[in-house]
Amino acid sequence: MWSKTGANACISIGILTLVTLVCTTAALAQQSTITIAVGVPLSGPLASDGLGADHAVHLAVDQWNQEAGTGVPQIRVLDVDDQANPQVAVSAAEKVVADPSILGVVYGITSSTCIPASDVFQNAGLVMITPGCGNPQVTERGKTVVFRMIPRDDVQGPAGAIYAVTNLHAKKIAAIDDGTAGPRGVADEFAKQAQALGATVLRYTIRPGDKDFHPLLGTIPKDVDVIYSAVWAPDAALLAEQRLDVGLKVPMIGPESQFVVNDYIQASQGAAEGNYITYYAPDINKIPSAAPFMKAYHDKYGDLASYDAFFYDGANLLLSAIRSAGPNPTRASVLGAVRDTKNFKGILGSIYNFDAKGDITARVMYIYQVHGDQFVYTGQSVTVE
Repeated sequence: MWSKTGANACISIGILTLVTLVCTTAALAQQSTITIAVGVPLSGPLASDGLGADHAVHLAVDQWNQEAGTGVPQIRVLDVDDQANPQVAVSAAEKVVADPSILGVVYGITSSTCIPASDVFQNAGLVMITPGCGNPQVTERGKTVVFRMIPRDDVQGPAGAIYAVTNLHAKKIAAIDDGTAGPRGVADEFAKQAQALGATVLRYTIRPGDKDFHPLLGTIPKDVDVIYSAVWAPDAALLAEQRLDVGLKVPMIGPESQFVVNDYIQASQGAAEGNYITYYAPDINKIPSAAPFMKAYHDKYGDLASYDAFFYDGANLLLSAIRSAGPNPTRASVLGAVRDTKNFKGILGSIYNFDAKGDITARVMYIYQVHGDQFVYTGQSVTVE
């Protein structure tokens, strides 16, 4: 709660975020309206991922507002639906920058939308924190407003390849993507690393929206050792099921986008059993600092999806920057505060530091396997140098 001493005030960030007391000025109350935006697919085939991420941001803001007490402006959230569509993403970003009360945005789970949206945010000087877009081009284009909370695809793809070749002893691999920026990018990085390790990689592309992959799967040689499925969870569930129909009884490994119980494990009707996923963190259920978040999220929204914990961290990092930006925060001062962030501790035990491009410095991925109706952490991780 807030306690005032002269012109100063201190706020407890709370047990669900940081367990420290941070001082700011009571003059923050002069700011009449402060808004942050969250941009994700709230409709369409990726709505499960998007809704979970959106819920995480709302949870962070609700907790912030409860802790802030009286005399301090409440933060509100503007939700924008990019439908995982690049054209819609531009319109959504334009809606965000048109609202002068918005001081930052937590944006994106698809790189194909993050890339064009970041151009709009850059032109407006609005900080964009992305907890879900992995394509290197999100931060490789000199955008000074973009900060990424997760390892890039040139970490995740190679990590999957190292695990497939080293641990699964794969010598011949079929890599499937859907041709869009995120899936294609991570498949490219996987293929480069796997080939460097001596494996043969055969490339295949599905069309987003298709439901029958039997013809494509039927062209994959039966002697492949592993299928790398760089696609979203609903498509991965179909691939997992239909691969068995054509006699491809080999394990699949995929990126974090498949870390969705209902859209992947349940939708595959048991066909995903034994398959692997690379993910950005170890078992959240065994991380003490995540327990309050897990309970609060589950009580209000249910089960977690792929990006929820990272959107929660991203929202709290943005809120912390707003607090640090001074008594009358502006887009420019909030951007500067995010850029100056050092050693921000997230609920997963992650320490967030950004390099000059806006990428985090961590380069490790964690390996999960499908067992029954859940993803089980194998206890294994891969660090990409």
